Amino acid sequence: LRGFALNGSARVAQASQATRLTSSNVVAILPGSDPSVAGEYVLLMAHLDGLGIRAAREGDAPDADRIRNGAMDNATGVATLIEVARQMIRDGRRQRRPILFAAVTAEEKGLLGAGFLARNPVVDGRVISVVNLDMPIMTYDFQDVIAFGAEHSTMGPIVARAAARMGVAVIPDPLPEQSLFVRSDHYQFVRVGVPSVFLMTGFGGEGRARFTGFLGDQYHSPRDDLSLPFNWQTGARFAQLNYLISREIADGAEPPR
Repeated sequence: LRGFALNGSARVAQASQATRLTSSNVVAILPGSDPSVAGEYVLLMAHLDGLGIRAAREGDAPDADRIRNGAMDNATGVATLIEVARQMIRDGRRQRRPILFAAVTAEEKGLLGAGFLARNPVVDGRVISVVNLDMPIMTYDFQDVIAFGAEHSTMGPIVARAAARMGVAVIPDPLPEQSLFVRSDHYQFVRVGVPSVFLMTGFGGEGRARFTGFLGDQYHSPRDDLSLPFNWQTGARFAQLNYLISREIADGAEPPR
């Protein structure tokens, strides 16, 4: 739309209110085996916060459930983070580079915990890459994944190799209008130049209906709870895929670029 003159004048006033709160990131380190890359950290990250209790609405029953449990968004991400960490230890072969596991706070308030972590490193050295875990939809047996950010760095081939090992396709973003690439924690690291990837379960088979159905009916609502038809095998496959990606980065000859 081209600019044009308006007849008349307008006045704009803005009012704001700030409340100071304290909320913590939770971090852990798994040391690597190679002293020559001891300062190169692979970051696995998931956000630990949800949206709490929604305000009462006119017409609510007295016993209406207003707790937004966040089972999919983002207990699934935190559970995946824990399972990848468990597998890193269980396989009995220490990875070359150290891994930083972080459950970060206040994603729903504007990626605040991740932003703090990106600006305030908790280790000597640097984060060389980020694998972000946010809201995989675990109600169907996914055939493909969306790898946000993979095309922007040398992490793309790493994701492709891991997916191929598991018989999973990598597809382009099917929801570009949602701007999902900039709406999750990895984006704070992208902004400071750290190669990052963020996987979501894809649209193959019944994926489109399941994914868009969740966004339309359960997302950020009290219905995002354990009454959803979770497919626990899907959760295991998603964790394994992210483990393979993280493992290759941690053992790689060079950091991602």
